[in-house]
Amino acid sequence: MNIHQVLVGYADGDAISNEARRLREIFRCGGHCSEIYADPSRVSPSLKTDCRSLMDYAAEESDLCLYHYGIASPAAEVFLASPAKKIMVYHNITPAEYFTGFDDAVAAQLRAARVALRETARRSDAVWAVSRFNAAELKAEGIDGVEVLPLLFSPKPPDMPPDPLILEKFAGPLKNILFVGRIAPNKRIEDLILAFAWFHMAINPFSRLIIVGSPRSAPRYLTMLRMLAGDLDLPNVCFEGFASPAGLLAYYRVADLFVSTSEHEGYCLPLVEAMDHGIPVIARAAGGMPEAMDGAGVLYEDLAPAELGALFNRVLTDAALRKELLTSQQRRVQRAKDRNLEAEVQALLAGML
Repeated sequence: MNIHQVLVGYADGDAISNEARRLREIFRCGGHCSEIYADPSRVSPSLKTDCRSLMDYAAEESDLCLYHYGIASPAAEVFLASPAKKIMVYHNITPAEYFTGFDDAVAAQLRAARVALRETARRSDAVWAVSRFNAAELKAEGIDGVEVLPLLFSPKPPDMPPDPLILEKFAGPLKNILFVGRIAPNKRIEDLILAFAWFHMAINPFSRLIIVGSPRSAPRYLTMLRMLAGDLDLPNVCFEGFASPAGLLAYYRVADLFVSTSEHEGYCLPLVEAMDHGIPVIARAAGGMPEAMDGAGVLYEDLAPAELGALFNRVLTDAALRKELLTSQQRRVQRAKDRNLEAEVQALLAGML
């Protein structure tokens, strides 16, 4: 059987793209022909040969087609027009109001995706969600029968060396606080900068905030963040942009603490990645992040910047707490590694094969 996947885009470091690659590997190991199709204009140069053009997609009634849903795109039309049996994989739709004023075109795409959500689900033969949070959101929209396949986690590559230039750049005695993710308004990175300002100026001046993520998601938002750091006279806020796999390994290697102040996440895989690298993690208890944390690390609610900065210090300086956190995180990562992904996917596909 052919089991193909249709994506809005296909990019390095993107959680949906990584998920599609893992699923393709599982499908192929199961003996199925499996390809990834995406709009060529939204494919990273390094991945051009790893996927096929959306325009080349063709299917028969005996095929399966998976569509990774999160924003309005021509890929949805290809999916809905396919004669194959259809599986909608829901990765969550970021509320459009976060992008209003920063990127009104993206806000319009998000609103359109929300409007089309029920109809797309209705015309699908199955609906999967990558978290229980996402499944609950679909249920609230009146979409029943949703199956949960938690976002697939890929452990750090054992043989890839971290980027030596980044290791050299951030060598030294400073405490490094790290954020990894899209530079997008729902991430509330301004809250992280304000908390770091309190920590840096009132508690530990020998500290640094490292923000890693593509600047292409919302350029105006990135400009606002740079202006905020400038207004606060914070020279130690480092906007690093996109990171290669080797670069990402290096950023995790130099980090003393990982923090996410995001207000809306369908899951947030970087939390688990940071745990896999042995970094204590602090995250806002919002969206799917408590599910990703799975009882490990530190979740917070309703903290003022000064209070969050004090929490940074507690995790960085309290040796007993740090040990407890790292132990809880190791157990959480081990649970993720112990998943039988092939069995989970086959169980979901059983009724459709």
